Amino acid sequence: MKGILSGLLVMMAVLFIVSCGDDGTETPDTDTVINDTVTNDSTIPDTEQPDADTGGNTGTPGEMVEVPAGEFWMGCNEAVDDQCEGDESPYHAVTLSAYKIGKYEVTVGEYQQCVTNGTCNNSNENEPHYYTNTDIPYCNLGAPDRDNHPMNCLSWYGAKAYCEWIGGRLPTEAEWEKAARGTDGRKYPWGDTPAVSCDYAVMDDDDAGGEGCGTDGTMPVGSKPNGVSPYGAHDMIGNVWEWVNDRYDEDYYTSSPTNNPTGPETGDGRVMRGGSWRHDLVIYLIYLRASSRVDVGEGSIADYFGFRCAK
Repeated sequence: MKGILSGLLVMMAVLFIVSCGDDGTETPDTDTVINDTVTNDSTIPDTEQPDADTGGNTGTPGEMVEVPAGEFWMGCNEAVDDQCEGDESPYHAVTLSAYKIGKYEVTVGEYQQCVTNGTCNNSNENEPHYYTNTDIPYCNLGAPDRDNHPMNCLSWYGAKAYCEWIGGRLPTEAEWEKAARGTDGRKYPWGDTPAVSCDYAVMDDDDAGGEGCGTDGTMPVGSKPNGVSPYGAHDMIGNVWEWVNDRYDEDYYTSSPTNNPTGPETGDGRVMRGGSWRHDLVIYLIYLRASSRVDVGEGSIADYFGFRCAK
């Protein structure tokens, strides 16, 4: 199990720590992440995401790809993946209705429109939406020449607000996974091989210069066409971790519905998927897979948290 990601904002610079393992062990602190900011307010109300209300919405959705109705295999496929975590089991068949999902992660330019509109804002201190480059150096919003980069430094609340503003919603965890890997249980969006690298994903790869494939940050969405998913969705692995709507439960797969699962009814955090530009091939390789899932507090904000919307 990957446990709850938590953090503390101190001088706008904190260490990112992930508690994981059924035996209570922790992954090592990420010493290189010194300008990363993660906040987690345990007092955040346990609220459900309502259906998107299209009345009065003025946002224009970005390009979406269609995912047809039908069955796919969800969870870690041990036949092709030797990095399975306990919360990715059992490997099981799930049937979903047809839906659409963002071809790309929501960009800074797109999110800025929601900020300008006033829908995406930080008016509720218990439900912060985002930070800007003025707040944290690695945040894309407010930084020059970042309009086509993925929006980062935002919480689950900020992602949810944007998706509803364009008349959409956050994808369910099952929808995200099917869009990422197709129906055959592959390890990565592009197949079981070759292994993840900067040829396929924006990540921390020493052979390509380090974090962000040598950019020390995100890259424009769609920069790694070799990593496209079977349905044409880009950056499902790497660039930014992506919020989904589901609450997290490490044992959810043992009892989840086989048709259109929407996650457990209760839980302290939400699921994030896909890994990011900060994840490497040594310590954090387990996150750079289609079936990997992590638990993050709804109000948490970091420079590698992003999202895409669904309909």
